[in-house]
Amino acid sequence: MRSSMLVPVALASLVACAAPEAEPVAPQEVAYTATDFAFAGPDTIAPGVTTMRMDNHGASPHHLILARFEEGFGVPDLMAFVDSNPTGEPPFVTWRGAAGAAMPHASASSTMDLPAGNYVALCFIPDSAGVPHVMHGMMKEIVVAGARHDAAVPTAEAVIRMSDFAFVAPVMTAGAHTFHVVNDGPQTHEVQLVRLPEGVTADQYLAALAPGATAPPPGEDLGGAGALSTGLDNYWTVTLTPGNYLLVCFVPDTDGVPHIMKGMLQAFTVTAG
Repeated sequence: MRSSMLVPVALASLVACAAPEAEPVAPQEVAYTATDFAFAGPDTIAPGVTTMRMDNHGASPHHLILARFEEGFGVPDLMAFVDSNPTGEPPFVTWRGAAGAAMPHASASSTMDLPAGNYVALCFIPDSAGVPHVMHGMMKEIVVAGARHDAAVPTAEAVIRMSDFAFVAPVMTAGAHTFHVVNDGPQTHEVQLVRLPEGVTADQYLAALAPGATAPPPGEDLGGAGALSTGLDNYWTVTLTPGNYLLVCFVPDTDGVPHIMKGMLQAFTVTAG
């Protein structure tokens, strides 16, 4: 009788002394510096949930697009494929996103779950002569290996879905937002955010991309989730201020025409309050 009466007391003591719940583990953060024309940063990172940031210290816009190789493939295979099939999609890589285009002295990032393997970071943005930066040597091989970094993915308030050739996005409002970006299409797509100057329309932006145009498109690159292969996803955090914006995809179609020219563009306005 006496020992049975002690059981509730002992249980209450255990509850009172229990340690508080541990805080969720944050994604590991990895930073790379972009210059004209190179990436500098870690050669090896752990697999797992990772926030990858690109800090642009160059004189022109850059992005960092991360590609994972299938076993047995590497940079020579990628360059040989691009050289012989410039509008094709290499079947031995998957595109994992990372950092959309950012202006000089700006940064871009996204968060993704990286499996172990061999990767390469690339910049495909063209120079003033139309030559992609990767052809100037702007690439960096990265090995993802070691103990996995187990962490929770960011909490997203909404989903941005990509398909051939459209975005399905929520209403955009001022402030900081985290979006879950998902590629539902059968092709690779990207989310790139562009802020339009006052008085410039989406049609004017498109006109500057047409063949024969002599000036760069009138807009400011504000990062994005980067290019994702079909079925893949990541998390993108952005702070929006009042103004006019575009979501665009510059990934080329099988005929070499960028998806933006096939209608993969969504204009929206962010208002104060």
